[in-house]
Amino acid sequence: MVNRPRCTPLEPFPAVTPPRPRSPRLRRRSAALGRWIPALLALLLATACGTESEAAGPHRRPNVLLISVDTLRADHLSCYGYERQTSPRLDRLAAGGVRFARAYSSSSWTLPAHMTLFTGLPVSGHGICDDRLFTRKGPDGALPVPLRGRQLPEVFAADGYRTAGFYTWKYLEPEFGFGPGFERYERHGHTFYSYPPVWEEFQRLRDAGDREGLRALADAHPALFDPTTPSSPEVVDAGIAWIESVKEDDPDRPFFAFLHLFDVHDPYTPPAPYDRMFDPDYEGPIDGTRVTSKDSPVHADMAPEDLAHLIALYDGEIAWVDSQLARVFQRLDELGLAEDTIVAVVSDHGEEFFEHGAKTHRNNLHVESVHVPWILSWPGRLEGGRVVDHTVGLEDVGPTLLGLAGLSALPGATGSDLSDALRGDEPFADREVWSELLHFQVDDPPRRELSLRRGDESWMRAPRATGQDALEVFDTGRDPRELDPLRVTIAAPEATTFVQALDALRTRLLAVRTRLPLVWLGADSALDEADLAELSAMGYTGAGETAVEEAAHHHDALCVDGCVFEAGDAPAER
Repeated sequence: MVNRPRCTPLEPFPAVTPPRPRSPRLRRRSAALGRWIPALLALLLATACGTESEAAGPHRRPNVLLISVDTLRADHLSCYGYERQTSPRLDRLAAGGVRFARAYSSSSWTLPAHMTLFTGLPVSGHGICDDRLFTRKGPDGALPVPLRGRQLPEVFAADGYRTAGFYTWKYLEPEFGFGPGFERYERHGHTFYSYPPVWEEFQRLRDAGDREGLRALADAHPALFDPTTPSSPEVVDAGIAWIESVKEDDPDRPFFAFLHLFDVHDPYTPPAPYDRMFDPDYEGPIDGTRVTSKDSPVHADMAPEDLAHLIALYDGEIAWVDSQLARVFQRLDELGLAEDTIVAVVSDHGEEFFEHGAKTHRNNLHVESVHVPWILSWPGRLEGGRVVDHTVGLEDVGPTLLGLAGLSALPGATGSDLSDALRGDEPFADREVWSELLHFQVDDPPRRELSLRRGDESWMRAPRATGQDALEVFDTGRDPRELDPLRVTIAAPEATTFVQALDALRTRLLAVRTRLPLVWLGADSALDEADLAELSAMGYTGAGETAVEEAAHHHDALCVDGCVFEAGDAPAER
């Protein structure tokens, strides 16, 4: 196993030299043309005065700031109609920009959803469907992980942009495939698991049974041992400092910056005054911690007032993160960058509060888990206060940002570039958005949950209440919370639309796979003890429960057919 440093910034990726502007070729002019040159020069000099900025403006490439707020369900933002005022700063951003009312994630958890955000591909396109891919072993050790798709920062870097990403949670680390194209890519908000000097000392003291030493270690590094420590300020500070530095060093060169804010995720422990903002009189046992622990007080039969307080704490986290976003936007204004910067705010997935029987996320693909915000702002370029009510997905974000910036397309992406529709050059149309999720069961193949949304139509295969061959059909115009399904079999006439769309998806994605080269994560990609311990501490126990032992042969089924965990019906590529 290769020891990966976690506490220090990664080495920068090789700098990408922007293409040099082409020098105009000098040509000899005829004597007849020569007599027009003085007049042309006079005309140019006369029109240049007072119009230089207007001439340069349309050709100046914008900065791009992409912000992902982890675990943020759209219907808990006040600009999406929530009764609580959870998001005043995001509300202002939406009022001055575009809000997508029906944006859906490709999955209900962080890793596959962010890979979709960066590649413009659904889960079965990029292939990173489950963290168990990173625990698979063959006779010679860890098996490489097959990843496909070029990533958004690579395209910006190739087009001459400065690039940086600042993130919080483990699933965005380079060992999971993230980082290509970023000249600077850093994790902030470490835990003692991800900080090698402290983790190594923790292991030594733990193995020696030294409880006093462990207590002293925790006292010496309280932020690393306290899961309630906010991380958003660190990410915001790092992002602002980087933007300031690149604009000071190279003011004419645009930047692409990515910020990932994690504090909305459980534990729901916002700092004061946000902890009492929405339920100030509560005096019960719920404090937002131990949401996923074995002795968790958070369960489906909890008292209504306790569940209401849990949700109030979640809403307080949203308001807290909104206040941190306000710092970013204020600094852009102060630096004079607001009008030259495209800002996109999205989330990777939502959060469940027992609407369909479960808590947190990565349990199902219902609206509370996959309906996410997407707010897009570019002052003076995008119509303010516009609401797009057509279905879109996370895979559309990258292609749209590149389209708005006038840059190269994202290679292989199946997501749509919506920039022409945003400019009013063409109408919007409902996208077909797929979401995918694998459920692992003891001694059984994984259950493959799949949903399709388009307009008011919603189909869901194998949700928690049904079998693999069952389908739930919803009319979200009549039933927006997806509580009243029509349950049918895949063979039923009502399932024809879904079956035909799934067949078309398979055909399309298999064609994409033939065009996109494999981006293999190295053979040292298997997760080590620190990785598994940190995931388990946050309730992601699946990666540690199943270290899949198998031969080095790779099945190549699409994720919708079981991925490498089940051969499926898709033929192996040659």
